[in-house]
Amino acid sequence: MEAAAVLGLAVPVDVLAEVADLAPERAEEAVEACVRRSVLRADGPCPVFRHPLDRRAALAFLSGPRLARLSLRAARALRRNGGGPPPLADLARLYGAAGRVREALRCLVAAADRAAAAGDYATATGLYTRAVAEDPRAEGRIRTAAKLARTAQLARAGEPVVAAVRRVLDEDGPPPRLRGEIRLHLSVVLRNQSGGALDSLNEVARAIPDLEASDPQTAARAMAVAAIPSIKGWPVERHREWLERGEALDGRVADPVARAAVAANRATALMLLGDPRAWTAAEALRGPAGSAMEAAHHARGWTNLAHAASALGYGARAREFLDRAADGLADTSSPYLEGLTQTARLVLAWHEGRWQGLHGAADRTARLYREIPDLTSEATLVRGLTALHVLGDVPRARHDLAEAARTTRYDTGLILTASAAATARVHLEAGRPGQACEAVEEVLHRLDLTGGWVWAGEVLPVAVEALHGSGQTARARRLVADFAAGIDGGDAPAARAALTVCRALLAEAGERPEEAVGLLAEAEERWRLLGRPFDAARAAEARGRCLLGLRGEAAADEVREVVEAYRRLDARWDVARCRRLLRRHDIVTTHRRGRLGYGDRLSPREQEVARLVVQGRANRDIAESLVLSTRTVEHHVARIMRKLNAASRADIALAGWGDGGTEARRR
Repeated sequence: MEAAAVLGLAVPVDVLAEVADLAPERAEEAVEACVRRSVLRADGPCPVFRHPLDRRAALAFLSGPRLARLSLRAARALRRNGGGPPPLADLARLYGAAGRVREALRCLVAAADRAAAAGDYATATGLYTRAVAEDPRAEGRIRTAAKLARTAQLARAGEPVVAAVRRVLDEDGPPPRLRGEIRLHLSVVLRNQSGGALDSLNEVARAIPDLEASDPQTAARAMAVAAIPSIKGWPVERHREWLERGEALDGRVADPVARAAVAANRATALMLLGDPRAWTAAEALRGPAGSAMEAAHHARGWTNLAHAASALGYGARAREFLDRAADGLADTSSPYLEGLTQTARLVLAWHEGRWQGLHGAADRTARLYREIPDLTSEATLVRGLTALHVLGDVPRARHDLAEAARTTRYDTGLILTASAAATARVHLEAGRPGQACEAVEEVLHRLDLTGGWVWAGEVLPVAVEALHGSGQTARARRLVADFAAGIDGGDAPAARAALTVCRALLAEAGERPEEAVGLLAEAEERWRLLGRPFDAARAAEARGRCLLGLRGEAAADEVREVVEAYRRLDARWDVARCRRLLRRHDIVTTHRRGRLGYGDRLSPREQEVARLVVQGRANRDIAESLVLSTRTVEHHVARIMRKLNAASRADIALAGWGDGGTEARRR
């Protein structure tokens, strides 16, 4: 029992006999006795404890010296009698219990090396972190910290990983080459998972001087990392400078893994900047990968390119990149890369109007990767957007949009802009242009600070509407001029379509509706060619709004077509907004005869309001969700209570509207 407790593994009886220092025959008799007493159970030829508590009880009876002796004996027995590859993590545990620290650390690091070589980066990261924490020697901690920082890029690296690496950098005095390498890898971990854009960029900037003096090949990798822009980071021109400096060192990068890492980062940086050279740079990732790490860098590159291409407006190319990334991930295990691929597919589905089941998929992804900020923030963004447009649930949408903006770390231009834009639209529809301006203010500041106008397409059109609505039309014109200058010469078709919308909105604000109509028709066609049906419908809606002002009821069919486009997308909130637009022009969307024929039954609109009341929503929230005035909602609630003989809002649920409604059962 003591031997089995110390080993903690299912092993043959002869291994138990060696650890217990018994003859094989006596060991077999002892095992039979333990099985009869229900302490052990026979698991084939390898007896094990029936319950972990039994093992803990057996260990509790062992004195410290005896535990150390048995642990050392167990480690040696496993080395001699394992048959296959030695169970290194278990050997590390046993050597540690025996007080053999060096042997334990050697096994721990070897187990991590084996896991990393097999592509199991999550296991490797955990083992390396333990080794750094348990190693009493500074030189050992430094060597292991370099491995940890390198591997943690491809795993779920939380705060303990960052803390372990920083402690080595701050206290152990690594030599310049290793210090630069560790800082480089740490900057990637901070960028992707545990820190922020400026933390990451400043870390890599600190790494480069050490690397240039000692390891030009790794310096080139660091410069390629520093070249990747963020809306929360440096001005884009600084990223371009690092890109050029890295290209000057390209000939000195001989290691295949380093070349793969540089190629992935360079292509990513160029694509995020909307640089036409990105497509040529992407071709450098097509070559065969000779190792798991090369394959992982290629897969990371394809996934990053998919995110960037989708944002630029190249949906078909983004899908192609994701397919290549999936092929590269087939033989490796990287939770971070797998999650990055999933969030790319979510965002692409959002842009392309494939919204069936998208809210649920985004929710599952946000929960699955909640430990990795930029993954969960992107999934939360999509969950918030679908909550708004598909579910019409404004409070839930606002919560998710704010959470996505709060959580994101190294935002490459989508999360903050899309979150701010959607939040501002909610305020505009509620007649609050001042609050809409507040919603976009921080993002506009970051765009101005970084010069990353290629990312502005999500937010600039709604910013123009908000600024004009709050009497700041001159500022809106300056913003659009900066936007146009910022994307000039770039390869960003989505930004160009958004710029056309912005110019149309300025024409509408300047009382030039005919010009606005022409520009919006052009924008709608641009969005359709890019495979963005929702953006096309929004441009068509703005065009319909202008035409209603020009032609009145004669233009109603234009808006009704937009309503049908939104219906095909299942964009409930947007259908409601278009109906409100028609009502503002005294155009009814249902025949009065039908509206008067409901009797004591709830109308379709009253059914919608009743379901939201049962969910506990306040009148103001219901008004935002259905794009109605609060007074109209109050009238609907009063009629619902009268028809259902409800004395209070709570009685509406008792009437059956909490589970789909009595109305359906009556029919």
